Amino acid sequence: GLFREEGLDVQIVLMNGRLVGPALLQGDLDYSTLADTMMRAAATGLPVKVIAFGGIRPALALNVRPEIKTGADLKGKSIAVTSIGSTTDLVAREIVRSFGLNPERDIVTQGLGSQANNQTALRTGAVAAALFTPPYDVIAEKEGFRVIAWAGDVVKEQLQAGLVTSDNKIGRNPGQVKRMVRGFVKSLVFLRKEKSKVVEMIGKQWKIDADIAEKSYNVMIKTLSANGSASDSAIENVIQQTLKANKSQKQVAHSQVANLSFLEEAQKELGLR
Repeated sequence: GLFREEGLDVQIVLMNGRLVGPALLQGDLDYSTLADTMMRAAATGLPVKVIAFGGIRPALALNVRPEIKTGADLKGKSIAVTSIGSTTDLVAREIVRSFGLNPERDIVTQGLGSQANNQTALRTGAVAAALFTPPYDVIAEKEGFRVIAWAGDVVKEQLQAGLVTSDNKIGRNPGQVKRMVRGFVKSLVFLRKEKSKVVEMIGKQWKIDADIAEKSYNVMIKTLSANGSASDSAIENVIQQTLKANKSQKQVAHSQVANLSFLEEAQKELGLR
């Protein structure tokens, strides 16, 4: 009901991450939570902006099949991520690098579109490992696919999710954008204040036991922004990762990838600044 309080009828659409950019530009989507990937796209010129941040630390775990005993065993193997060039892809490569392997030569990342697809690929042996967010990492552990590395131990500051929209939407309907940001920020506050309700919701959504739902909550809540903000250094990290991946030397201003004016207004109105 948090978005309804803002006069918004929000419908959640689950879709392949590769389709988000075109859908935003064509107006088929108004907003997306794929802020990290869209920020990378904005750094290369796509007319979209992050308008609030959700995940500001990596809530990702690398689960492996039973035959993988050490990080070195991943050499020559495939790792499931959501999409090539996404945060999951970049983090998987950093984890592999921490094992002393060359991610460009020693492993193959497969962008399978969703956590559910990654789960299926790991179960069937199509991949040797998969990068998961909660509660998929906990579910995989219970099925015998242990966590070999936590992203937070390798990458200390990594933007993962948030709220993003098109430049066109910002120009055409700034009032709606502000209300959307307010609802989003209110949800971040709700997540911290109403643990029991959120744990119950997680259990119902993923059809998992209460203990798994609570464990997932405890992992995830530590990675979320309290008010929709992120540090300048975290934003810069995403920009630099993108430029490095594209072998680009150009300078990209933060204003090219983020418009935080609506967020600042919403925080003031909600007493969070």
